[in-house]
Amino acid sequence: MLRVEQALEYIEIEGTDLDRYRSRFLFKGERDDTMAAWLLGAYQNTDGGYPLQLIYGDPSNISETAKVLGYASDFGVVSSPVCRRALDFIRSRQHPDGYWQESCSQLELGHEMGGEWGRLWLSAYVGRQLCRIGQLESRETRLVRNYLLSLRIQGNRFTSSPAIHFLALSFFALLDGPGCGLVQEVLLYALANFTRSCEPRLIALQASCLLDAGVASEHEILKDAKKRLVSLQAEDGGWGEQYAGLRVRTTIDVLKLLFTLGAWRIVEEG
Repeated sequence: MLRVEQALEYIEIEGTDLDRYRSRFLFKGERDDTMAAWLLGAYQNTDGGYPLQLIYGDPSNISETAKVLGYASDFGVVSSPVCRRALDFIRSRQHPDGYWQESCSQLELGHEMGGEWGRLWLSAYVGRQLCRIGQLESRETRLVRNYLLSLRIQGNRFTSSPAIHFLALSFFALLDGPGCGLVQEVLLYALANFTRSCEPRLIALQASCLLDAGVASEHEILKDAKKRLVSLQAEDGGWGEQYAGLRVRTTIDVLKLLFTLGAWRIVEEG
């Protein structure tokens, strides 16, 4: 059975001020735009970016900055000065060919983000986040759109990596709509390659991408993902690996997805 109150208590105890605000905003409806903007600014570097895992003093990281902009979108404060500075940082790091690439190892993913895989993953991820914050007509979105289109192989997939494919699928669904021909074509590969991993963060991300692509929450793949995530909740109420603040943020992401998928039914039936 999903233990919602225990998960929320875990976030309150182990999370940062930003984690706690995000949890209260998403799950309790508590909103304070001034506080949201202040919290987002508190972790921001002078160049407008955010350090990996929001660790003070560390260099700015592209994917972390894109992730925080996603939080700002949820909070409804993307037009704030702090978010404009973050968006300027993202813009300044885009290659003329449309891609992004980190300058150092991205520990969160366990992959060398300086290589080809990292470049492809990061570009799809940042492009998705730009769509989420409403940058559908921006130059940066147009550039990464063309870059991602160049990655298609065998017509119905983006690269040989399902992780990248799901992000690209979500990007085009958010940009052009889930009913567009490209999305419908590449969705088939995503449905056939949904992760069997026991990693909550990966399950939640791929499930969110399917929702972006218009897959119904009652689809068997998403119903199974929901049950798997509920079963993976740890004794302390959280989800994911123990690494800096990643576990807390994974817990919020999983709870957000479970509520979207109708997790209250699991609570009632449990």
